[in-house]
Amino acid sequence: SGGDALLPHHSEVLDAILYCISDSEEQICIVAERTNANLISLVRDTKGDFQLAPLLETLTDKLMTKDDVPTKMASLRWINMLLEKRRGDMTEFVPKLLKVLLKTLSDTSDSVVLFTLQVLARISLGDS
Repeated sequence: SGGDALLPHHSEVLDAILYCISDSEEQICIVAERTNANLISLVRDTKGDFQLAPLLETLTDKLMTKDDVPTKMASLRWINMLLEKRRGDMTEFVPKLLKVLLKTLSDTSDSVVLFTLQVLARISLGDS
């Protein structure tokens, strides 16, 4: 499918989307949110194989460098979805993720902290 053809480029597309999600122009934010929802659905539903490392690098970078709630929430949604979809493959990335997520627990936004706790709970569930 067309979505599978994008698999090697997901991290670049995601980086651009996350950059725009908190734009000062409302229309850009709306389009970025919609595009993000479509991309996350595409990746969640794909049967094709894709590399996790570039996606996680983009997501953890945004969590650590961006100060806005929409970008952090979008990044956390992605991490949560990847933990659900590729549980076994995510194991090798958990140590680095934990460092980032534990720092995110001190965010000033309650919604970011609550979603971080949800992601941490998903990690703690392990393979059970």
